[in-house]
Amino acid sequence: METTYPSRILPAIPELPDLVQLNLLTSLLFAAIAFILFLFIIYSRFRDGVRFRKRRWMDKKAQQFITSYLFNADELTASHLESFRQKYITNAFQRYVFIENLLKLHRNITGESSDRLRTLYQSLGLHAYAKQKLYTSSWAKNANGICELAEMGMKQDVELIRAFINHSHPVLRSEAQIALVHLQNEAPFSFLDELEEPLMEWQQMQLARAAQKADSIKIPAFSQWLQKDEDTIVMFCIRMIEHYNQYDAVADLLKLLDHPSALIRKETVVALRNLGACEAAEKLLQIYGNEQVTMRQEILKTLALIAGDELLTFYNNQLHDSDKGVQFEAARAMAQCGARGNELISIIKNNPQHGLQPVAAYTLEPTT
Repeated sequence: METTYPSRILPAIPELPDLVQLNLLTSLLFAAIAFILFLFIIYSRFRDGVRFRKRRWMDKKAQQFITSYLFNADELTASHLESFRQKYITNAFQRYVFIENLLKLHRNITGESSDRLRTLYQSLGLHAYAKQKLYTSSWAKNANGICELAEMGMKQDVELIRAFINHSHPVLRSEAQIALVHLQNEAPFSFLDELEEPLMEWQQMQLARAAQKADSIKIPAFSQWLQKDEDTIVMFCIRMIEHYNQYDAVADLLKLLDHPSALIRKETVVALRNLGACEAAEKLLQIYGNEQVTMRQEILKTLALIAGDELLTFYNNQLHDSDKGVQFEAARAMAQCGARGNELISIIKNNPQHGLQPVAAYTLEPTT
């Protein structure tokens, strides 16, 4: 039987070693992977290019319409708004881009123009989409919706937002608290009545900043929350009392000097010092002996500012404290007691044999 041409050729080709076959297969595999990656890169660049062009196109349409509405709101009827919505805000992407442009502009304008953008926001039905985010199970979407409602001044949604102030996620509850500060002009911090979760340091800073930026809000008497069980809330209120110079709260602050938390007692002493509460001197002297070193230092700093030279003997006694920090603060306090205090410190400074000579020298050293 006559053999075919291929069968005559194959026997002439020696069989390849296993290692060579493995190398060939590996090379083919990597070549295939490289080709697939190449196709993926090409596709990704094409997709990103399409998205970029769509985004740029939608940005332009949104900016043109918003600008036109700002300057010609009276000429744009409800039918014009509906026509624009049906043509250019038909999906989530277009809605996202439009809202982003609207929020960006709203942050930078005030007065009548701000009110017009708020009206446009509601007229296009965008308010409803933001509210829907508050009903999802995603904390990130909840927070995004709350930020949007707060920026656009949707005061009618205050109770919906209030439901998140004790949420387990710190970012979400912080956004809810900040939103309430912006939306409740008459009672911006009323949520503290219901707040049970801790106020972390960064949350306290954000709330204080929100109060500074908010328009025409009524700053409450923060002393009303000094009896809260959560220490961080009490700490925040002490700082706000100090920041807004609420001197009427001094009597309530004095009660906190007996608080079980050393941090709260220390923060209270600092607040009394910055408020210049002279009536706190007697109470500070009462608790001084029972406090730790850092607290005694803070008390001495405070007494030096709110009391007079009648405490000179007390300061002189504290020079013999075993802690160097207490010695320095006592010496500084003496130096602020007028001529007699400076004289006593100078005597110590000029006596090289005195154990407190370095302390006195440092105290009288001129500051630059």
